[in-house]
Order: sequence, then structure tokens, then C-alpha cells
Amino acid sequence: MTIWIWAALEFAVLAVLAVLRAKLWTYGSDTGTFAQIVADAFHGMRNGVESGSHFRYHWSPSLVLLWPLVAATGSALALQLLQAAATAACAPLVTWIARPYAGERAAFALGVLTLVYPPLLALGFDEFHELGLFAPLVLLLFAFADRGWWTAFAVCAAVTLGLREDAALTLGFFGIALLVIGLRPNANGKGLLDGRGHAPRALRIAGAGLTLAAAGSLVVYYALVAPRLGGWRPSHFYVYPFASGPAALIVAPLTHPLEFARSILTFGRLTYVLEALVPLAFIPLRSRWSLAALPGAAVVLLANSGYVWRMGDHYAALWIPWLLVATIAGLTKILRRAGTRVAARWTSAATVLCAVFLIAFDPMHPLHYLHPYYHDLASARRALDCVPKDAPLATYDEWFSATAARRPNATIDRSGGTQYLVYATDFTTNSDQARLAPAVAAAVARGEYRVVCRFGSVEAYEATDAR
Repeated sequence: MTIWIWAALEFAVLAVLAVLRAKLWTYGSDTGTFAQIVADAFHGMRNGVESGSHFRYHWSPSLVLLWPLVAATGSALALQLLQAAATAACAPLVTWIARPYAGERAAFALGVLTLVYPPLLALGFDEFHELGLFAPLVLLLFAFADRGWWTAFAVCAAVTLGLREDAALTLGFFGIALLVIGLRPNANGKGLLDGRGHAPRALRIAGAGLTLAAAGSLVVYYALVAPRLGGWRPSHFYVYPFASGPAALIVAPLTHPLEFARSILTFGRLTYVLEALVPLAFIPLRSRWSLAALPGAAVVLLANSGYVWRMGDHYAALWIPWLLVATIAGLTKILRRAGTRVAARWTSAATVLCAVFLIAFDPMHPLHYLHPYYHDLASARRALDCVPKDAPLATYDEWFSATAARRPNATIDRSGGTQYLVYATDFTTNSDQARLAPAVAAAVARGEYRVVCRFGSVEAYEATDAR
């Protein structure tokens, strides 16, 4: 059975889970936010959660390519299915890259390993993010460079650079690697995983071009776009008592070494790194291509929030494809030095470790997501239907996400400042929901809102002042 069949089976499973989560309304606000962003692709990528353009947070012009999906379906589910397909596609791409170096059997084993690699599998199950498309694009970019398909390389690079600014940062380092390989005196070799390249001059041009394009993309965003929108909003992730912002944090190991070590060298970050490497049996560390994962890993591990370096979250996409490339290179090295039997044992061991991690430390957390958070979704649907589609509306994360593709002015978790509210009086399973109930009740008591629809315990409120 070819790797494409196994990949199709994985996509089918992820697609079923995506449909189930959509029906259960367990996608958080990110999925709905991106549905609004993509639906508004030609008008600034505005959305309710970010209170304006998505460019205030990330440089993602490539999302415009997804507009037909949301426009045709009017649903965020199309984005979730695309992310599931992108995840499953990584396995055939790994096999395609590995085949010339490792042979058919080892390449297939690497593809199977990719299918069950927990951090990647969790991406396919997670809420949609632009980084959910990063891994297959990087693998394509690497394959095109390895085979000397430069037109395809240029197109793929342009799309990938437009996913996000931190994705562009990692591509800049990849460009430098291609340039260095092209400058080596023995560049006329088998391919990139051998530290060589088929066409040194073309490789140098591609590497330099990719590096400059990545740098240009970052300059355009941080010097021109972000300042006009009020600055780069995620900078707060890199604020510490000893460093305020990414630039200060980068030099902090020199200026404040002890404070930096205490804040960054933590047990939580260590376990995150182990969750990345142990399922691959540390095979990536046998290759210098593992260094390509460092820029993305630094973006993740330097953040001050554990949410960023929690396995199962989309930030892992910044380093996942580079570790997969390094795994191919590392296994190829084992194959050539120790033979096919030893290489097969390593891939088998890694596959077993992946299975163990999926059982014991599953980053998808399916038991948390595969049941409805609220017991009466029928009443929630009816209450939301009371609100005009274009009206400003605030509701819970999950209810917003389920309807955001058709509601351009919807947002989340507000008890005022918007024309309509839809909340349930008995939905208090977490602190945010518990906070909203008394806040809405107080707004009603002050005469700011009135109930216009009630179904079960779900109520739709309209502002009493139409202005």
C-alpha cells in the first residue's frame, strides 16, 4: 500500500474529527477569526476578535489565496479540512524527498513515521492557523531546491513568505544554508541532504534570493505595515523584567545572563523539547539540518507564555518541517554507515515512540474536544438566528467560531459596546463564562440591554440605545 493511501486514510480520520468538532461547536475563537480574515481578504483582512486588520498581529498576505474556500462554503470548516489535508500531505512529501537518498523501503518508513509524529498530527486536529500550512510548503520548497525546479521553488517561496513574519524568518536561514551549500567547492554532488547541490550557481542565486526576499518581507512588515497599524501586537510575548521586546531579548544572554537563564531554562521548556525529539528517537540530531529548526524553536521557546510552548499548539509548525528534513538526513546517514537493518530498527523504534506518546501524552487532547461544551446547542443556534447576520454581535468563543464565516461583525467575550449579545445564563464551566454571566446581568439591570429572544437558558440581548 503506497504512502498516498495511508495519507488519504489519515486525512479521512482528521476530516471526520473536524466535522464532528464543527457540529459540537468545540473550535475556539481562532478558527472563527481566520474565517473572518479570509472572508475579508480583499478589504484589509479585518476581523472582530482582533478589532481591525489581522496585519496588526501577523504578516499573512498569502491568506488571500484561501478566499474562494470561505466564499464558496460560507463556513470555517473548509479551512479546517484544508489544514487536515496539509498535515496528511507531509508524509508523501517526506517520502518524495527521502527516496533518492534512502531508497523506496526506508522512504516509505519515514513517511509512516511522519503520519504518526504527534506534534504534526496535533496540527491537523488543532484550530485553523496560517502556520498549519507551513510544514508542507517547507517540504515542497526543500524538494524543489533539491531537484533544481527553480520556477516551482520561486512560486512556493513567495507563498510561504506570505504566511507569517516568523515563518519568513526561518526561510531566511534556509536561504543562507542554500547559499553556503552552493558556495562549497564540491557543490556538484548528489543533493542537499549530502551537503551538496546539483547546480551550484542556481543554488547560490536561489539561496541569496530567498534570503533577500525574507529580509525584505520582514522590513516591509516591521518598518512600514505594523507601525501604521499601531505596532506589532504580539511583542508582549517577548517582554521580561530584564528585556522589553524581541531585540532586547536576543542580546539578553550577554547583558543579563543570569536573569535570562532563570527565565528561559525551565523544566516546561525542557519537556517541550523532549516531546519534539524523543518521538523521532533523536534521529534529527545526527544531521546538521537540525540546525534549521533553531530559529523557529527560538521564536517559540523565548516566549514568556507557556501557551506558546505547549505541545499541540500551532507554534510548533515553525520547527516541525525542519526536524522532518533532519530526520531524513539522519536516517540516510545511519543507512549508509550501518546498513538497512539498523536503519529499519531506528525508524521502527521512532514509530513505536510516536505511538507511545500518542497514547500517554497525546497533544491532540481528543477527550477534551470531542464532546459538546454546552448541553443545549439547539437553543444557542435559535438565539443566534435572532440576530441579523451583519449586526455587531458578541458571544462565546466556540459559538462565535461556529458562525463567524457568515457574521463579519461578530466578536467574543464582551458584555457591552456591541449591538447584540448572545449568552446562556447557565454556561459557567470556566472562568470567562462565569465572569460574563454577572456582567451581562448588570448591563441589563442598568438598562443598557434588553432580552429580545430566549430559548431555554440562552438569551439574545439588544442594546437599548440603537446608536
